[in-house]
Amino acid sequence: MNARTVALECLLTLSHSSASITSVVDSAFGRHSIDGRERRLVNGLVYGVIRWQKQLDWVLDQFINPGFQLDARHRNILRLGAFQLLHLDGIPAHAAIFETVQLATPHPRKSSGRRKAAGFINAVLRSVQRKGTTLVYPSLDENPTEHIAFSLSYPTWLVEQWLQTRGVSWTLAFCRASNQIAPLALRANTLLTQREEVCRSLEMSGIAATASKIASDGITFENRAITAFDAAGEQTLKDILNREDIYVQDESAMLVAPLLSPAESEFVVDLCAAPGGKTTHLAHLMRNTGKIVAVDLSEKKIALLQKNCRRVGARNVETRMMNVMKADLSFIKTADAVLIDAPCSGFGTLRRHPDIRWNKTSKQIQALSEMQYNLLKNAAQHIKPGGILVYSTCSVEPIENEEVIQRFLADFPMYQVENARSFLPDVPPSIITPQGFVQTFPHEHGVDGAFAARLRRVSAK
Repeated sequence: MNARTVALECLLTLSHSSASITSVVDSAFGRHSIDGRERRLVNGLVYGVIRWQKQLDWVLDQFINPGFQLDARHRNILRLGAFQLLHLDGIPAHAAIFETVQLATPHPRKSSGRRKAAGFINAVLRSVQRKGTTLVYPSLDENPTEHIAFSLSYPTWLVEQWLQTRGVSWTLAFCRASNQIAPLALRANTLLTQREEVCRSLEMSGIAATASKIASDGITFENRAITAFDAAGEQTLKDILNREDIYVQDESAMLVAPLLSPAESEFVVDLCAAPGGKTTHLAHLMRNTGKIVAVDLSEKKIALLQKNCRRVGARNVETRMMNVMKADLSFIKTADAVLIDAPCSGFGTLRRHPDIRWNKTSKQIQALSEMQYNLLKNAAQHIKPGGILVYSTCSVEPIENEEVIQRFLADFPMYQVENARSFLPDVPPSIITPQGFVQTFPHEHGVDGAFAARLRRVSAK
């Protein structure tokens, strides 16, 4: 089965399923035997079509009669073709069109209906080839919402929200940066090595690695530098990512664990721990001393958490399965520090998860904000005086970040914010907000969007 057929299968699954793009693509790779080069093409096609879906539909609709109804299969075939013509420089236009048209006629004995469908798709894609790059989008000055939504491929409601809260310049810059493919980032396992040694070992394998300018244990390189290692006998991406001396983690996420002062703590709790990035970082910073209780909701998440802890030698972690919204959290009353890495919209990770933009609504963001506040509230009553509570998300939305903290502080005056600068002295100044929070953005810092606040309980009441 070739790459475009697998990509179409993935896109059709995503069109009628709430599954994540990652799980759908991984499942397809499990069912079909395709080589590394074809896998890269499948990834590029599926992620690219999902990322640019709204733009692709807008372009295609310029060449399709408004009264013509396309089914999901033919719509996604057209999207695949248009994406290749508009966004993939390495594929000649004639090849992109020919291979895409073949998706509409998968069997040698073509019926008249299939021939008609193939002719229609061919005609539309030829029009896109000739005129697609010269189309004029709605004016940025006159209609910034539609300009950004169509030209950069984002939901209209989300663009409107960003324009209202952040303004045109921020929205344009954020949307452009969030459409870029994120470079892979690694955290050195400091129990076993130092990041300079990891960089040297990667470079010996032909991978140019660079020390992060944001995270003290971070290492970055472009995805393409790794995925070249897919030939027989060569080091593969899987080999690298399964090494015990590294953990794949965005640089922004590496800023959270130091906020708990783990090196000074004997007992730390991570209440939303899976898959284990921040838990294992805490274990490494604690040098495997003391105890970490890592909590999550399901057996599947706990199993993944335990697997990752074993792989990187995080031996001071005890796992517990519970619903922290409902469970008795009195066990945290002796903890020196508690982390709530809250479930969130994930809008800071759009570079890695482009499907998120289409799978969230304004009402869902409101509901997430309420849940995030309740997570803080449920934990806050059990934190001992002098204890630390760190709240973090991978969101850029104020309603999930600053507004949650402001609401919490109004209801729990026994807590105060401690400036993150004191615990992250070497990060660029723009990462620390005037209120003392951590806030990163892809267009400003080249990392995922993320937020974190360090709170200390200063009194019993």
